[in-house]
Order: sequence, then C-alpha cells, then structure tokens
Amino acid sequence: MKKWFTLSVFAALFLQAQAQQGYVLTGLNLMQNTATTRCDTTINLSFWAQTAANNAQSNYTLPFILTGNNFVPSQFQFAVNWGDGSTNNYNGGVSSSGVVIPVQPSPQHTYPGPGTYTIVVAAFNFANQTTAVDTVVMTLGSCQLPVYSMFQVDCNNDGIIDSSLTNVPVPLIITGSGQTYTGTTQNNFYNFTGIEPGLYTLSIDPSWLAAHNYTVGNFQGAASLSAGSGAQTVIFTLHCGNGGGNPGPMCVQGQLYCDQNNDGQFNGNDTPLANAPVVVNYGNGSMVVYTNQQGNYTASYNGSVNGMAIVSLNANWMNQHGYTANMVMDTVMNMPCNAGAAPPIVSFPVHCGGNNGNPNCYSGFVFCDSNNNGIMDAGELPLVNAPVTLSANPQNNINSVIVYTDTTGHFTYCGALSNTNFVLANINANYLTSHGYTANFALVTISGNQTAMLPVNCGGGGGGNACADLWTTVTPWIGYFQNSTAYIRLNWGNYGPMPSGPFTMTLTFPAGVTVNTGSINTAGYTIAGNTITWNLSNMNSGYNANDIITFNVPGGIAAGTQHYFTSTITPNGNFQDCHQQNNAGSLLQIVGNSYDPNDKNVNKSDYYINSVYTSEQIEVGIVDVLSYTIRFQNTGNAPAQNIVVVDTLDPSLDWSTFSLVNSSHPVQVVNLGNGILHFEFNGIWLPDSTTNEPLSHGDFTYRIQENANNGLNSEITNTAHIFFDWNPAIVTNTTYNINTILEGLAELGSQVKLYPNPATSYFSLDAQAPFEYQLVDLSGRTVLKGSGNPMEKIALNTLLNGTYLLEVRVGNQRYTTKLLKQ
Repeated sequence: MKKWFTLSVFAALFLQAQAQQGYVLTGLNLMQNTATTRCDTTINLSFWAQTAANNAQSNYTLPFILTGNNFVPSQFQFAVNWGDGSTNNYNGGVSSSGVVIPVQPSPQHTYPGPGTYTIVVAAFNFANQTTAVDTVVMTLGSCQLPVYSMFQVDCNNDGIIDSSLTNVPVPLIITGSGQTYTGTTQNNFYNFTGIEPGLYTLSIDPSWLAAHNYTVGNFQGAASLSAGSGAQTVIFTLHCGNGGGNPGPMCVQGQLYCDQNNDGQFNGNDTPLANAPVVVNYGNGSMVVYTNQQGNYTASYNGSVNGMAIVSLNANWMNQHGYTANMVMDTVMNMPCNAGAAPPIVSFPVHCGGNNGNPNCYSGFVFCDSNNNGIMDAGELPLVNAPVTLSANPQNNINSVIVYTDTTGHFTYCGALSNTNFVLANINANYLTSHGYTANFALVTISGNQTAMLPVNCGGGGGGNACADLWTTVTPWIGYFQNSTAYIRLNWGNYGPMPSGPFTMTLTFPAGVTVNTGSINTAGYTIAGNTITWNLSNMNSGYNANDIITFNVPGGIAAGTQHYFTSTITPNGNFQDCHQQNNAGSLLQIVGNSYDPNDKNVNKSDYYINSVYTSEQIEVGIVDVLSYTIRFQNTGNAPAQNIVVVDTLDPSLDWSTFSLVNSSHPVQVVNLGNGILHFEFNGIWLPDSTTNEPLSHGDFTYRIQENANNGLNSEITNTAHIFFDWNPAIVTNTTYNINTILEGLAELGSQVKLYPNPATSYFSLDAQAPFEYQLVDLSGRTVLKGSGNPMEKIALNTLLNGTYLLEVRVGNQRYTTKLLKQ
C-alpha cells in the first residue's frame, strides 16, 4: 500500500507540472459531418482550437479540432501522413480558443490519381509533451453530375404543352471548367461521370435539334449545375421548326356510318358503324384505329406541323361486308393534339345496301364451367385454341365461320355472315370428343356487338379434372443445301386448359448432320446421338414457344436426298394430355432445295419401313393424319396490312377432322364450304424483309385425317393461294400423297413370329435372338418400347384399342408390321 501511494503522489506532481507548462492535448478529431468523398484529388487541412466555426467545411478542406485541458496560448507541430507515401510537418500557434490555428506552410496535398487514401494526422505540444492523433479514410476521384431531364413540346409556342418526349434518347452537352462532356439520356436520365469539379451549363446537342426540327424555347432549372453536389432536375420546352421530322403527336378524328339517304350527312335513320378499321398513313409510318359504338374514331400519330396524312377505309373490310363508298380516302394537314383548335375531321358515309349498317361483330369466351352457372367466374380455366363455329343457319355450313380462341379463351369475328343481327355459335364436336369434354349447350345465340359465354363441362364436376394439351411441330426457315448451315424452327406449347407440368421434348435430326449447340436458346437439354432432349416444366394453362436451331449440313450429299427432322412432346407428370394427335411433328428437307418464302409442305404420322422413311406414299387401309404447314414471307418494300391464305381441301380428306395446330400470328379460319378455307390474318402488319427480315416471316400448321374409305392408289393433293393485301395471289407448290401397299408392313418374316394379332391384353414375339421393339400409334407417337429375349410376352393393358405399327429390331435387321388391339 505504501508503494502504490508513493506512485500516485509522483503522478499527481507530474500532471501538475504539465498543467503549469500550458495547454494539455487530449484529442484531435475531424469535424462532424465532414464529407469524406470528394470529386477532386487536392485536399486542404485546417486546425481549430477547442471548437470550429460552422463554415469551417468546404469542398476542399478537412477541419480538425484540437481539444484539451488548461487552455493557454500555445505553439504546436502537426505531422501528416497523406497515405500515398508523402508526409509533411506544419508549425503554428494559437492565442485564443474557438479560432483557426495559423500554420506554415499551408497544409495542402494533391494525390496522383483517384483512389482511397488513409490520412493520419498527429498534433504535438512540446512544451508539455502531450500528443493527439486522428485517422480519416478519404475516397478521392473525379466528379459525377446526375441529370434528370424532361422534354416537353409546345409545337406552336402558344403556351400549351402538346406532348412529352417520354423515354426518347436525347443527347446532352455540359460545358464548364474548361471542359466539354456529352451523354445521351436513357429513360430521361443521364449521369455524367469522370468530370472535373465546378459549375456547368447544360444544353441539347444542336445537331439532334436540327435533325428533329426542334428549337429550345425555355429551360427550367439552375442556371449552372454543380458537379458533385447531387442530382439535378431540368425541364426543356421545345418548339417546332418549319416542317420537322417527329415534332410531336398529331390528331385526326371522324365518323363512319351507313348513309341511308345518300346525302353525305349523319342524320335520320343513318346507322353508325362500330369496329370499322380506319387506316392513317403519315410520313414513313402507318396505323389502324377502330371506331367505337357510335362510329367515332380518333387517331393520334407522330407527325410534323404542316405535314400531310392520308386517311382511308380498309378495302378488305369493305369487301367483306359488301359495302361501297363515294369517298374511301382523304388527305389532311397535320394538326397537333391539344393545339387549341379542333383536329381535322374525316368522316366516311358508307353505302351499306341490304346489310343496313349491321357491323356483324360477334365475340365470346369458351371456358371450363366448374360450377355450371354459365358464367366465366374467377379461377375457371379458359380453353385455348378451341374451334367455335358461327353460322346464321347451323344446318347450312356454306356460309359458316370457324374462329379459334386465344390464350384467354376469347374469340371474335367481324364479318357479313348474314343480314340479321345475330348468329348461332357451337363448339366443334370433334374437338369436344377428342378432349373428353361436353358442351353445356347446343347452340348459343350471339347478338351483334355482344359478348357471349360458351361454357364447357371439362370433367371432374366441370373443370376439376380438365386436361392439358401439349403440341409440337417442326417448320422450315430458310433453304436447305449441302455444305451449309440449315435453320430449323421447333415449335411447342400447351393449349390447356390445365397447366402441363413436367414434360419431355425431343428433336431428332438426320444422321451426319451436326447441331450448333450455341444456337439452342432453350436451356436444360441433352444430346445423345442425333436426338436433342429437353426435360421441361411449364405451369401455364396456355402458351406457345419456339426455338430456331441451326445445323451444319455436310458436303458430298447427293442433290435430292431426303432429310427428316422430327419432334415429340410427352407428359412426365400426373396430368392428362387429352389430345395426343398433336404430340409429334416432322419436317422433310430435300438437300439442294432453294428457299421459297411462300410454300407448303405436308407431313403425316410417318413411320420407318425397313430403314426407309416414307413420305409421299401412305399405307392403304390406315387412316393417316396429315399435317400441312404453309409459310409466307413479305418480300416487298412495305408492310403487309392483311394476308389471306385460300386453301382448298382435297375431297379425299375428312373435312370434319380439321384442327389448327399453331399459327405464328392471330388468325381467323373461315369455312366457305366445299372444302374451301380462308386463313385470314387481318391487321397483321407484317414487316417487309428489307426492313425487318426476322419478323417478315409467318406460318401456320393444321392437321386433318384422310377419309377412312380411301382405296388403293387414291391420291391426295393440296395447293394454297396467298394474297398479300390486294396484290395477285402467290400460288404455292402442290403437295402429294398416294395410298399404296408399303413393303414390309404385311408380315414380320421367318425370323420373327408375332401372335396373336389382333391382340387383346398382350402379344408374344418369337425371335431367334434378343430383340428390341417399339409400338407407334397413328399420330406418330411411341407408346411402348423395350427389349426381350427370343420368347417374350408383352402386355398391352395400358393401350387404347386401335391400330399400331410394331417395329422389331434383331441385330442389324429391322421388321415392321401392323398390330391391332381389340
């Protein structure tokens, strides 16, 4: 205890001596809220006694505050390690507290470049041997200047804003500090980076203004923008020059009506025309707008003051309804929307004849009616691609129309089915049967311009056990030559109504052809031999997808060689795929064929016969399902507004089994009777190949069965006519199939015996060696496969009754025959 007491006494005496020697330092701290991130690379330091003034901070100064006890006028030394290998010492004194301490030389340092530096500052009072130290981490570099901009157009400088240039890329320029920086806005924002600190003025690139025929009329925001001080918001008001490129929105409006008394005025018993398409051509663009229930329309388009626009009636719509008009086109001068004056008015009096102004637009929804109330309630599943027949007289299909529902179960059609104000609708019976559905109605009456409900019992109490409908096709893309790259489009999807869950999809390509894996955009694939396999899952009740895959075709192949690409899609989960006739696709490519952008090809539920893939020949006695793909391309120099494909079905086809598989664009199928089908792509606006080659293509695929009684050597041909707008028809090639007896289908031969045939619950194979086998249904889908020993009994309990193709491979030999399950 005595020893510790003695030490305490000495410590007290030492501190007392220090106090007598002046200001005792206890701390050195950077002033609170001082920014440690700076635009510049030059730093100044300042030192304050006890406290600092409120204005001690600046963009370039770090203010340090000395604290201590027993303040008296004192002299200090400051040592600074700048963190980049440089050090400096500074000397200075102070006579009173709360003031800056003058030091020599001025504490300033310039860093070699942007970066993060640790600055260590130490203060010494040698009179009493006290020290204080502080450390600060500084991030130094060039400045940023974020700019939020708004560009509004007052075209005629009347003080009324006509439009805003939302999300239009605009090149900006800032000038200051002896430098000029440029940048282009994206979503009305641009961040200038890597600039020197200072004040800048903001402007729009004059070349962009000139190209778009704008002048800057007004600028709202700070006159000078400070770099490094945060985001700046500015507003430019632009005026239009003389003529201009795209100065802003222009408007035109009008009305369409049946002019009953032919006086050119809407009055008396005149009837407004609803859903009528009006075409507006302006500069390099074109658009279509539709009239409302009162026959009125308003079109807003990008144009220039004093420019011209052409307003016209859609000729296809006029012809379809049997209408005529004294005036079908008018030219107007562009006028900005909201310019303080009424926009130009272009109205069209129409001679409607016996149609009496009936717009003949019919629409509705097809859905699984789970509660049987006849109304599409929330959660009830839409039926996608369901064929709906519309007719004025269901007993007379000559003037009937078949339309297909979209992914929401909705269908619509505008056309002159009759001179009455209603049509009768029903759902195709083959579609319902193949899906296991029943309709909750016989016929539904749809009034013009009304939306009807077509409820369907999908099973499980009206929707609980509804099924999915997976489909796939393969379609050509460009020509097919040896020693070149071939483009093949694989298409697939689910028509619903249930989500498909997990499924497997394959694409098999010809032997010797190699796939470019980098062109496969659909992930999750494996390749074994010449088959690409995807294990996928999709929870959507209706969707479609495609993948354009490239293949390398080797050289040395004889011209005319047939190469087949085939696809399959197979459910893996517990869901039911209720329509399996569309689960396989195939494409024949003939080596050396040039690319015809408007052509037609046919593939059936083909099968291999003694290693030879059949094409034109089909087996007599088997009801083949034929798949027709028609593709078209706009090779002109302007968009195609409407495309109609006229396809006349062969009498050897069962027209009632027609089923649309897929289409690249929304399509209306019109049945004119006698096997004549119209595939109408109204308002497709297909780009021309010189403007957008990838989007200039279109195609569709449908399936149809041949007649069950087609005899030996009966032939099936098919030709399509493609109409682009009002141009002459483009005639496709003619497809050809013939019923014949295919070699190898009659017997398996002496090497393999099959019994019984017809079979019920099983069949047996008696071979001389181990074998592999597979059963293929008439849609081309493999339903059973495996391997066996010389004597094998194979169960058929899981298969439906019908005709199958049995293929057996023993060593290098392949045998094929028909198997009937009863």
